[in-house]
Parts: sequence; structure tokens; C-alpha cells
Amino acid sequence: MTESLLNAGATPENAAALARSIETQLRGTAQKYTSLSDLKALLVEASGQRLGDEVARRLQSQTPVFQDILVKTQKRVLPFSRGVLSRSLEDLGLAPREAYSVASQVDQRLRQDGVEALSPAMIDDLTERTLLERHGEQMRLTYRFLRANRGRLGVIGEESGPPSPFSKGILVQSLLAAGVAPDYARKVARSTQRQLRGAEDRLVTRTQIREKVEELLRGEVGPEVAARYRLLRVLRKPPRPLMILLGGVSGTGKSLLAAEIAYRLGISRVVSTDSIREVMRAVVSRELVPTLHASTFNAWEAFIPPGESRPEHPTQEQLLEGFREQVQQVSVGLSAVVRRSLEEGVSTVVEGVHLVPGYLQTGDFVGAIVIPILITLPSDEEHRQHFESRERETRNHRPRSRYMRYFNEIRAMQGYLERLARQQGVPLLDGLSLDESADQAVGLVLRQVLAELSAQERMDLLGEADSSVALSFQEAD
Repeated sequence: MTESLLNAGATPENAAALARSIETQLRGTAQKYTSLSDLKALLVEASGQRLGDEVARRLQSQTPVFQDILVKTQKRVLPFSRGVLSRSLEDLGLAPREAYSVASQVDQRLRQDGVEALSPAMIDDLTERTLLERHGEQMRLTYRFLRANRGRLGVIGEESGPPSPFSKGILVQSLLAAGVAPDYARKVARSTQRQLRGAEDRLVTRTQIREKVEELLRGEVGPEVAARYRLLRVLRKPPRPLMILLGGVSGTGKSLLAAEIAYRLGISRVVSTDSIREVMRAVVSRELVPTLHASTFNAWEAFIPPGESRPEHPTQEQLLEGFREQVQQVSVGLSAVVRRSLEEGVSTVVEGVHLVPGYLQTGDFVGAIVIPILITLPSDEEHRQHFESRERETRNHRPRSRYMRYFNEIRAMQGYLERLARQQGVPLLDGLSLDESADQAVGLVLRQVLAELSAQERMDLLGEADSSVALSFQEAD
């Protein structure tokens, strides 16, 4: 009764005195029970006589504290509980006293508005407004996340904004980039989610996730992998956009590797020089630029004068002349794609045979961290098998027979690219499995990013401990 009177505007002293008076009055009668409605009527009448008409009017329009406010869900009806709401608010990180204070304010507003029954959504909306007034937008958005993702683990980012749901897929992606085997990466991700979800908080920071993963990695894989994981996490946002350039002739598995590297490093943009060439073909006619409308391994045929018979195989000079001509043409479109990515500040993986060491326009890559890699297959037989696999995977859209016809030319082009790569200091990935190639490529990216950082940038991004790990990583390489 005292709290009901306080909600109606009575002073604490007057509210306590009137409540005691009504209690004495009720105990002095022969009745053992009274209804809620009769108690409210008695309280309104007494407050009108002793505290004034305004307090009585407010009390009449409100829901008294001794009457339950009913929460109607689809399955049942429950009384509103400040304690239950308070425990939910503690999940936001509020101290128990503050959480209960917010819950009490929500309860007070409902009663002052005369609410006797409502839905859970109405409680959530009022709680959001109360949190916004008391703690700001960030706390409101965090509560909204918990409201929409009941029972799910939420991740709080460093920047302002609502939490995001914990994703095992994203964590697996980071673990793969750190060189953790796929099966174990999935196991660690599941264990991390299970252990964090078992904690009292339903919201965790990225730091808490990283520390839990490192703990699991140190115990099962070793401290080196744990350190590499931490390093990659810190360098997830490099100081400048990454341009990872995967060159190689047809059939070396560039497309699959590009997709795998992009997945492991969280890069959303993957570009094929074949796609660039296809767009340029739609704009420039075959009659105007015939070499553009051929494949790199038979572009030399465009240089045969009219009326002359075409030889079964070109000379080395003829082969490379046609190849270089097409590379220069496609480089025009490639430069435009690179410039657009840099303007947007987006890291990109580019793959294709047109990424020839020494032929790229370095001016197009100003402002990027460039990591060129050449993919090769030393074995003729393995190269042939790649074409057979691709024929099956594409359902004969890229028939093996076409490439076998020019197989010698393709192998000769690979030899040319290898020589250029060694002259230019471009690393080669020779005949490795997809996982091995992806591991090595990610390692190359990591080392290149570290090499691009000044000592101060390394310290700012990594801190003293991780900076020393980064240096030891480079020295070991």
C-alpha cells in the first residue's frame, strides 16, 4: 500500500502513515479477508480524505502494487516479475542493484499507466525506452539483441552498435587461416561456444572469445599455433587493403585456391582475369582485337597472315608474342578493377593467367599491400589429371580435349612464368594440395603484412607481446 501511494505522488511519511492507518482499520473489523478491488477502493477513499483529491485521482487510475500485472504469452498467463526482468538486465552487464532499479522503474511506469495485462513485447519496448534514458543507445541495442536472440550467445564488438550472434563458421574461418586442421578447427569452435555459453553472461567480448580459443589451442595443438591465431586476429584489418594476386596457367587450380584463401582471410571480393577478359570481349569486337577473343595459349594464331597455313604448334617466340599481347590488353581492365577496390578500401583476391610477374603496372597498386604468388604444377601427368577433374566438375563445359590439344603450349607458358617469377622474386606454390597451398599462401600474406608495418605500427596494432611474436615469426621464416 505504501508503494502504491508513492506511485500516486504521496510523500514517504504520509504514505507510510496512511498505510498503517488502513491496516489498523482492517484489523479492527471482524473480516478475515478483503478483495483487491475493495482494498483499492478503501485506499482511494482514505487518500482523498487525508492526502487530497489529486493523490486519490492518480491512485484511482493506476494499478496498485498489491495487484499483479498479468503477462499474456501464447501458452500461458504469468504475473509480471521485477526479479525476472532484473536477472535479464544483469545479462547486459548491469550491476544487480542497477538492474533491479531499472526493473522497478519499468514496473512503476506500467502501474502509473494503469496497465493490468500486457504482452512480453510491450515489456521489452518499455524496458528499451527506460534503458535508453538511463544508459544510452548502446545499452538499448544490446537489450534488443538479447530480446531477439533469447538463449543465443552474443558478441560485443569494439565499436558502438548492437551485439552480433556468435558464429562457429567465422571462428572456423579464423582457425583455418592460422593453420589449424579443418576437423580440429570445427572441434575448437564447438568447444568454445559450449564453454562460453555455460558462463553466467550471455554476452561476451571478442577478447573473451580469443582468450578461450587460445587456451584450447595451447592445450591441444601448441603455443605456436595459438600465437599465430592471435596474430591473424589482430591483423584481420590490415593498415591498407590487401591485393593477393594468384597467377598460373590453365588447370593449376587457381580458382579453388583463390576461394579458399578469401574464405580463410575473410575477404569478400574475388576477381578472375578471365571474367575481366569476357567483359572486354563484349565491348571490343573480334575484328578489332582478335587476340583478345582467343585463349592465352592460342592467341598467337591471330598473328598468322591471311592465306598462310596455320602450323600445328607455334614457335616459342610466336606463342609468347600472342600471350603477352593478350596480357597487356586484359591489364587495362584489371587496372580499373584494382583502382575501384582501392577507392573502396576493399581487400581483393585476383586470380588468372594474365597476372604475369613483371608485367603488372605498379602504379595501379599504390596504397595496397600486394602479395603476388605463382601457382604451378611441376608434373605433366598431374597437370593432365587436373584437366580431367575440371571436365567432370563442369559437366563437360570445359572439355579436357581442348586443353590437351594445346597442352604443350600451356606447359611452355608455365615454364616462361616460372622464369619470370624467379627473376622478380615472386614465390611459387608447386604441386601442393589445396589445404597445403592455402596454408602457405596465408603465411605469405601474413609475412607481407608484417613487413609493411613500421615498428610503431606493429606496436600500435599488436602491443608489445604480440609484436615480439610477429618478429619471431618473420625470423623463423
